[in-house]
Amino acid sequence: MKLRQLFPIALFCISLFLISWGYTGHRTIGQITQNHLNPKAKEAIKNLLGDTSIAEACTWADDARREPEFSETANWHFLNLPLGLSFEDFKKHIDTLSNENVYTALNKAKIELTNPQATRIQKVHALKFIMHFVGDLHQPMHISRAEDKGGSTIQLNFDEKGTNLHSLWDTKMLEKQGLTYDQLATKYDNVSAENIKQWQNDPLIQWLWESYQISTQLYAEVDAMNKRVIDDAYYQKHLPMVEKRIQQAAIRLAGVLNEIYPE
Repeated sequence: MKLRQLFPIALFCISLFLISWGYTGHRTIGQITQNHLNPKAKEAIKNLLGDTSIAEACTWADDARREPEFSETANWHFLNLPLGLSFEDFKKHIDTLSNENVYTALNKAKIELTNPQATRIQKVHALKFIMHFVGDLHQPMHISRAEDKGGSTIQLNFDEKGTNLHSLWDTKMLEKQGLTYDQLATKYDNVSAENIKQWQNDPLIQWLWESYQISTQLYAEVDAMNKRVIDDAYYQKHLPMVEKRIQQAAIRLAGVLNEIYPE
């Protein structure tokens, strides 16, 4: 195969590793979610997933897009928008987008899961997509600019190693703690009842807007750096933000599933 034919394939393969919280983040979200489901939701999900845990199911969509059957889902994990939008303009952009994205994919999966005419396997896939996409849209660099591929072309140095802005927020800062996903879930599962109620009552557009506001801040901070080296001060400042987005994704995912499978 000629080099020019290999190049787009290589870019596609690289992109597969740049658009996710990573296994640790997604499975942390799934583990926390499990603790906030009502009994009926737990039973219904168990019936669909079988021996697969919710934590494991949360990473399925990243693996699935490597398969020909799901290759078209690669663009479902993020949403590209210009910076500087007001909330009203942000909402208008999302409402008028024609291409598939994490917002439309999540809504589509929710409809599929609740469709009485859907087959069992269709519902299993829809459930796994929901679990993954709620996590994705809470990762700030998933709601960001197209020109730098969600920060994946913005090169940085972190822990004396090369990385990029997207990977930094996907995996690097979270995994620097050296904890497994179940350890992180135990550490992070401490949300107050007041915040649980508030976060689950927030509309979906608010979840996206939060990520957009954070990614806007992150772009501005990187642009202001003399040298693009992520130091300990940056890490300590932003780690609580990573934790909160993981918590919000888990609590809101539990809310979505409890609403689909009410007591």
